[in-house]
Amino acid sequence: MALSEITLRATNSSNSTNSGRGPRQTTLFDSLGAAQRRHKRTHKVSLDQENVPIENGSDGIAVKTAKRRRASPLEHKPTETLQLNMPKRPQNIYVKRPFAIHSSHIAQRIRQRQTLAASSICTISRLASLVSPASSAFRLYADSEQQLGVLPLACKYSSMSMPGKLAMVDESGHISIFDTHKLDPDSEDSLEPVQRWKAHENSVFDIEWRNDSIQAVTASADETCRLWDVERQMCLGSFVGHSQTVRSVSWRPDDMSCFTTASRDGSIMMWDTRCNKISVDGEQVFRSVNTIERAHCGLLSSKRPVRGKRGITSGSVTCIRHLQHNPLLVASVGSTSEIVKFWDVRMRQQARKLLPTPVTLSSLASSSKRSRGTASLSLDSDGARLFSACNDNSVYVHNALLLGQPIARLAAPEFECQSFNVGTAASPCSRYLAAGSSNGNVVVWELDSLSANSSGRYAVLQGHNKEAGCIAWYPGKDRIQLATCGDDGVLRIWNEDSVLAEAAKTDPMRRCVWGFSHITHSVAKKNY
Repeated sequence: MALSEITLRATNSSNSTNSGRGPRQTTLFDSLGAAQRRHKRTHKVSLDQENVPIENGSDGIAVKTAKRRRASPLEHKPTETLQLNMPKRPQNIYVKRPFAIHSSHIAQRIRQRQTLAASSICTISRLASLVSPASSAFRLYADSEQQLGVLPLACKYSSMSMPGKLAMVDESGHISIFDTHKLDPDSEDSLEPVQRWKAHENSVFDIEWRNDSIQAVTASADETCRLWDVERQMCLGSFVGHSQTVRSVSWRPDDMSCFTTASRDGSIMMWDTRCNKISVDGEQVFRSVNTIERAHCGLLSSKRPVRGKRGITSGSVTCIRHLQHNPLLVASVGSTSEIVKFWDVRMRQQARKLLPTPVTLSSLASSSKRSRGTASLSLDSDGARLFSACNDNSVYVHNALLLGQPIARLAAPEFECQSFNVGTAASPCSRYLAAGSSNGNVVVWELDSLSANSSGRYAVLQGHNKEAGCIAWYPGKDRIQLATCGDDGVLRIWNEDSVLAEAAKTDPMRRCVWGFSHITHSVAKKNY
């Protein structure tokens, strides 16, 4: 472009009057040069005026030079232009909006983190007053005459619609219902169930209450599941389809007719109580509506090739949980590795030669070359965190909203996970995580806003002399109550009582019979 095309045509009236010449053209470069020289003169004068001596008491005179930035006359001021072109709005109307949040669970998780970050007080010392006296313990016997011990395998609290009800299942196939609101610590009588009946002919590995706490479904080693009316002790139907022991069961949080089961045969099955049912000898028998086979496959441990094997074995699915932020997704863990997988319950069955593809899966948590399995899986109250107990004596914390690398790892010298019966459970306030142990202890960590045990302090509950595998928290926030079961055949209910807790620690007789807790400091802790 030519220089004459970018000139500014301006008429200099004074020059045309005095000299009698025509209008003069002033270029853009002349205007810029004049503006810069004028700006330098103005800035120099302002600096000379601001170099004013200031008295500083009796020490003398201190000269303070204020160098303020002066805006150039050629600088564009968009704020003034907007004020001239647009009508003024009241100042209190303008509010800076944050980024849009498309999930209510994400917003709830952010509020929880802000609350935990604001409260930096360590409350783990409160758990030092947990105690389980003899009146809060129940010992299982298969026969009252022969006094044969029975192992409890799972215990679960009902929802707050029927608070205080605790269901426990054992290897003899019985269901026991306890009322934990009617506990008298001064009583010499032991805890007794208010209901107890035979549910299966074989061991019952898991029980899950429905959201209304009226019905419950059981998973048994007889390869079936059964739906029960708890109040009437009536079987409402049997669910047949697995070829091995059914290990875990989980209800969909948004539908009281659908639940999912996991089995040692490596399959995950979805059930619906409204369809796929037939009547056999007057009993309702249900078939699954969908099946995911070989959900957790692993490599054979043998180095030599086995005849007839292709190097892949169908591992057991040890635990499953429906996610709260998306009820159509189910999380599962297996006996072959510490990987957590998310599955869509609507996925179609693939060919038998192909392995199923999960929606997403976590990365390997352990750096060891040896593949280790996962015993249990649990969610916190808002459904944002997943806790998996792995056989490398660690509990890994996962982000349930965005599965990937574990965000934290919890470990303690008192915690051992050497079997697939060790359970975990998060408190209703999501601040404490309790985990059973193969050595009989129950370890309770306090979690901070980053899902880690930053304080390094945790509580150890001592009341079982064999492996403690079943953990359940009372769902209400009006009290801290914990139920634990062990391979010693004892069910214990833990409550807060500082007087009884001190008596259990100082009295040698009570120390041998009661359960008590103490606070200790972490020795080895690793966070991601």
